[in-house]
Amino acid sequence: MFVALAAQARGLRVALIEPRADLPNNLAISGGLLPVAGSALQRAAGVSDSPEAWLADLRQFAPGMVNEQIAEAVALALPAACDFLQAQCAAPLRFLPDMVAPGHGQRRFHSVQPASGLALHQWLRQAVRSAPGISWLEASAEVERSGVGFELSSPQGLFADLRADQLVLAGGGFGANTAMVAQYIPGMGGALHNGSATNDGSTIALGLRWGAQLWGMDGYQGQGHTNPGGVTRLGMGIPSLGGILVNREGRRFVAEDIGPSALAPQVLAQSGGIALELFDQAIEDQLGNHSAYQQARQAGCVMSAQTLPELAALAGIDPAVLQHTLDEVAACAQGQADRLGRRSFARVLGAPWRASWVTGALSHTQGGLLTDAHGAVLHESGQRLPGVFSAGGCAAGLSGRGADGYLPGNGLAQAFGLGWRVAQALC
Repeated sequence: MFVALAAQARGLRVALIEPRADLPNNLAISGGLLPVAGSALQRAAGVSDSPEAWLADLRQFAPGMVNEQIAEAVALALPAACDFLQAQCAAPLRFLPDMVAPGHGQRRFHSVQPASGLALHQWLRQAVRSAPGISWLEASAEVERSGVGFELSSPQGLFADLRADQLVLAGGGFGANTAMVAQYIPGMGGALHNGSATNDGSTIALGLRWGAQLWGMDGYQGQGHTNPGGVTRLGMGIPSLGGILVNREGRRFVAEDIGPSALAPQVLAQSGGIALELFDQAIEDQLGNHSAYQQARQAGCVMSAQTLPELAALAGIDPAVLQHTLDEVAACAQGQADRLGRRSFARVLGAPWRASWVTGALSHTQGGLLTDAHGAVLHESGQRLPGVFSAGGCAAGLSGRGADGYLPGNGLAQAFGLGWRVAQALC
């Protein structure tokens, strides 16, 4: 949708073919957080940042895992993409001064307010449907390369045959394709998938049919704050505000601030594949702009208690062990070394208490069709596939190799940053 908006703003005619418009995509079920370093909105908030600083954070967070084909191009494109949406399209984007995330040296997240992927998704849908240069086709399409262009037809006869000079593959990844997950990310085989069901790998398969090159197929975004069942999640903000995670025995097992993606396999490794995220009302009071947490709260996934023994009873955990764990955390918050390597605690936790059971999940895959800095899909030979571009879930992401390389916000950063580059390269 973003590529279509940016391309038609340049005077191009665009057909946007969406066979699964009735299903939410990953943006719609995400927190909708777009990390942009150097936007007009960020500068207006008094934050000094730059694409170079964002890129340095990415390389430090994911050493040796960065997709250097696109990383610098995405970093430089994101401010232009954000400013285009906000200034030229009147998108309801806001800079979020209260949103912090592991690995980011600055506060650089943008979204609608309160932050919501669904709200941003709905705005994009409305903007695309009202754009004069975009034809929205809710139909499947068969695609054939024909000379230097593409022939597209509807198996159901829902639209007349189309011819396009260029094709942008912007479907999802393969998180919902169990066979592909087992092949490329065996460690997450059988794990809960809380991404979109549309991520079936079909768009990647189309590129492969034409000899496209793949990159980073073992990379994925894990989600270590997902409520069992996968309908809701707490969001990533609680550890940065001082929250902790304990296992069923009431003991901490991980440095909670490693990031929500790397956290997922750590939670899955615990007994029953679950952990208790423990925090307090003071932290909850700071989560009013976090739509993911508010949805979990409304769904009844958050426990409340005035005393620690009461909370321990609700969770079925030995209160003495839980108290000992919190005593250790309090000491670390006051300057003692943390045995698990956590770098900092924002504050000492205290009553009234809050807690929620969480599990590890696979949110979306990061591997896909390798592109150059303009989003042109590369053939196995290293040459461009003529006329074929890609961005979003089916394109290779910003960093690969397991869950550790996923810097929070990488998914939307690639989709909008690389999407901007694609829109400028089309002709």
